Amino acid sequence: MLSKLLFFVLLGLLLFVLWQKKRMPQVKKEQTEQRIPKAKKMVQCPVCGVHFAEVDGVWVSGITYCSQACAEKAKAGKKR
Repeated sequence: MLSKLLFFVLLGLLLFVLWQKKRMPQVKKEQTEQRIPKAKKMVQCPVCGVHFAEVDGVWVSGITYCSQACAEKAKAGKKR
């Protein structure tokens, strides 16, 4: 009785170790992909010329500005 229990415990442990070995390359690949930051598109502000990530900009009338202040300068310049 005890030998059967020991056999199944060792068999379960062996299957677990084999499963972990098979899974390890996939886990390392996922970790590597998480460490590499995604590239962001860089654009230039039409008012001041600063380059910035497009996602960080302020959109006004389909144009991307680096800040709200530059967007307001462009709006004020169009009124003149």
